[in-house]
Amino acid sequence: MVKTYEDALAELVEQDVARWGEGERAASRKLHSKRSYGRALNELAARAELADARWRELREAAEAMLTDADWRELRQGG
Repeated sequence: MVKTYEDALAELVEQDVARWGEGERAASRKLHSKRSYGRALNELAARAELADARWRELREAAEAMLTDADWRELRQGG
């Protein structure tokens, strides 16, 4: 389970590295570090949902952590 912001970032980066290769680790970290905790959890939930994995658990965690600003950004396509 993803319990902290750093856990969420680490999981996103590891997923990217698994898909795109070790050479993308720094770029992935830079990209995902711009996300809030709620946005990182939301991304993990979306990825898990697409992979038909533990999406429900992640979706609930994301919704609990997303701020009003996060929701506004998501509604604008962010």
